[in-house]
Amino acid sequence: MLAKSKFFNKNQPSTQLLTPITGYILYIQASKDNIKEIIKIKNAFLKLSSDKVMEIYNIMNNTNQKGKQKFNIITKGPSRKQIIIPMSTNNSERVIAQASNHISNINRLLKGVKSRIFTDYIQSGNKGIVIITNKVVAFSNLKIVEKYIKELNNVNSNDIISLRLP
Repeated sequence: MLAKSKFFNKNQPSTQLLTPITGYILYIQASKDNIKEIIKIKNAFLKLSSDKVMEIYNIMNNTNQKGKQKFNIITKGPSRKQIIIPMSTNNSERVIAQASNHISNINRLLKGVKSRIFTDYIQSGNKGIVIITNKVVAFSNLKIVEKYIKELNNVNSNDIISLRLP
């Protein structure tokens, strides 16, 4: 009998354990399906206390939280999902003025060659424009975009330097 244990209360049935806020009560509250996940976390971080393990588990599974957990993603440098097109300010302003048309035309050309890449948006950079895509661009797709930009009517193609990735 556990009558002298600090985890046992005489007034409650013996099936319930009273514990301080440690891993014991939290492990008991976890379902059998989730125990494997908790054990994986504990094995990955052997030196963490059970409180910290449960904190990680709760964050991963969004338990005991209101709403969905939101993570702020910050890119410190240029992403490989960008196509940098160096050009003069006048040319970049002309391209940006009709950006939505250019995005749809580039996407149509990429879809025509059965590429899984599409452009999200076009932004103006320091020395040209930057086309943001959904995935890292292959060399063949880069050539399609370069050909499209150089064939624009209102852009001086001699002013455009070769496209590049960051």
